[in-house]
Amino acid sequence: MSGGYTGKILVVNLKNQTTTVENTDLDDAKNFIGAKGLGAKILFDRLPKGTDPLSPENILMFTTGPLTGTSAQTSGRGTVVTKSPQTGLFLDSHFGGIFAAEIKKAGWDFIIINGRSDTPVYVVVNDDSVEFKDASEIWGKECLETHNWFKETVGKVKTAVIGPAGENLVKISAITIDGHRHAGRGGAGAVMGSKNLKGIAISGNSKIPLHNPEGFREKSKEVTKQVKENDFVPIRRKYGTPYWVKPVNDEGFIPTRNYQEGYFEHGDAINAEAMQKSIVDGSGACFNCVIACWNKSSIKSGPYKGVSLVGPEYETLALMGSNLGVGSVEDVAYLNERCNELGMDTISLGGVLGFAIEAYEKEALTKNDLGGNDIGWGKTRELARLIDDIAHRRGKAGSVLAEGVKVAAEKLGKNSENYAVHVKGLEIPGYDPRGTFGMGLAYATSDRGGCHQRAWTVKAELYDPELDRFSFENKAKIVKDVQDERAAFFSLVLCDFAPISEENCVDMLNLATGSDHTVENYLKCGERIWNLIRLFNLREGLNPADDKLPSRFFKDSFTKGPAKGVLLDEEGFQKSLKEYYSLRGWDKKGIPTSEKLKELGLEIYAKSIC
Repeated sequence: MSGGYTGKILVVNLKNQTTTVENTDLDDAKNFIGAKGLGAKILFDRLPKGTDPLSPENILMFTTGPLTGTSAQTSGRGTVVTKSPQTGLFLDSHFGGIFAAEIKKAGWDFIIINGRSDTPVYVVVNDDSVEFKDASEIWGKECLETHNWFKETVGKVKTAVIGPAGENLVKISAITIDGHRHAGRGGAGAVMGSKNLKGIAISGNSKIPLHNPEGFREKSKEVTKQVKENDFVPIRRKYGTPYWVKPVNDEGFIPTRNYQEGYFEHGDAINAEAMQKSIVDGSGACFNCVIACWNKSSIKSGPYKGVSLVGPEYETLALMGSNLGVGSVEDVAYLNERCNELGMDTISLGGVLGFAIEAYEKEALTKNDLGGNDIGWGKTRELARLIDDIAHRRGKAGSVLAEGVKVAAEKLGKNSENYAVHVKGLEIPGYDPRGTFGMGLAYATSDRGGCHQRAWTVKAELYDPELDRFSFENKAKIVKDVQDERAAFFSLVLCDFAPISEENCVDMLNLATGSDHTVENYLKCGERIWNLIRLFNLREGLNPADDKLPSRFFKDSFTKGPAKGVLLDEEGFQKSLKEYYSLRGWDKKGIPTSEKLKELGLEIYAKSIC
């Protein structure tokens, strides 16, 4: 291969404040593509088994793909790869903005962070120049404040920073990119905080190498034209992800009051139309994106007047809106802004807060635990106070909830695990599987815990007349195939929202790198990546029996809405899971077979699960 990769990896040692340069292994790159996949390969090879995610020995990577920073549509995305402090499993957390493109322009494929600084630091990368700076002045600052400080103090740079939550090792903390995008899920911010690394500021001036620049340019133009002509792109451009609030609520499976219901009576007050009327000021886009799905918002009236942010996204409206009984888009925006600036994942935080309210109602949490805070459904001020407590690990409730719902339920007891909604320790996003059963299988088998981005079956289940959304029938193959395709796609790495065909992905990959991928072996790369991560998780202690869903989905039915009375079918779920294992070439326990590993060229990793 002769393009698409800079061929260089920057390795930063925070302990002794030194750097080394490594060559990107282009043979591995052909098999694992980049970003998610190549990051997983490096993490597996270098991280000792059983490493504490918050120890200096954990590895934190900022990764790019062979299309990052190029003229390919939505090529501004990058990935944080590490071992999650929230789940103890593999974590890839993807982000938009411009930071990833700037890594590539600075001449690097990956930035690998090792060790721990004795004191707070930040790192400035300008092409091949790397400086370590004292961060004591900005330690404790919120995320956007830190980003702006970098712009004023360092200059024209792109940034990745943490807020107070990451500094305090909150396990649902995020890394904030360019002031308003986020590597949110799985606690990557806590890994950064554990290393005493407040932020990275980067600028670059290099040209990204391409194998066939002219051919790539023409193909990019063709793909851009197709994206612009896609029927759904104008809708996404107008509304962004909040478009989905109305259809998901109307179909009765939006998380409501900690997943006790699937229909929110105030859904019309927090949907995309309400946002457009009340708080949206304009739109924005990540690097080289014609979709431009950001909503730039500000609160125009009421107690939170003057607060501005990018968002809220669908997941935030669901998890910090309906899931908390908050029926005002202004109030959701305010909670979103507090979460962003303190540096936490809105999906996990919404799940944690919903759990906390129910725990308070059922006396697993007391008012004394909450420092006198009388939290409840729709109580925005009280929830904002609890958000601040969690970010600073303040009081019993703040400290316990900072661990995420799985550990919080274990610590609180009193049967609170019955309403702790998570998979493998990661809180579930904004699609209750009682409304689309395929999402249940997708959550249970996701490589990083409760996640919708590995296989989003919602649209197919709602609109394909051949699929019954209230059944597990015919869902296993869909989930498996989408997981493989997304694993490859997130290794290129492009945006989840980009309607780009597999054929176009392969064409651009080959033109960029000089490789000879077909669609078949591109998807085989995705399957290889998925299996490698399964092996990593098994090595790190995953019990395949944890491929399961919260008991609430099998025992508690909705009392209203189109999915009223629906429960997940345990027998159907287990049958579908076994079918999924079989399709994957895994044994009945969910462990990849030696035959499958040999087929994928992963047989050398088989010993890791013996």
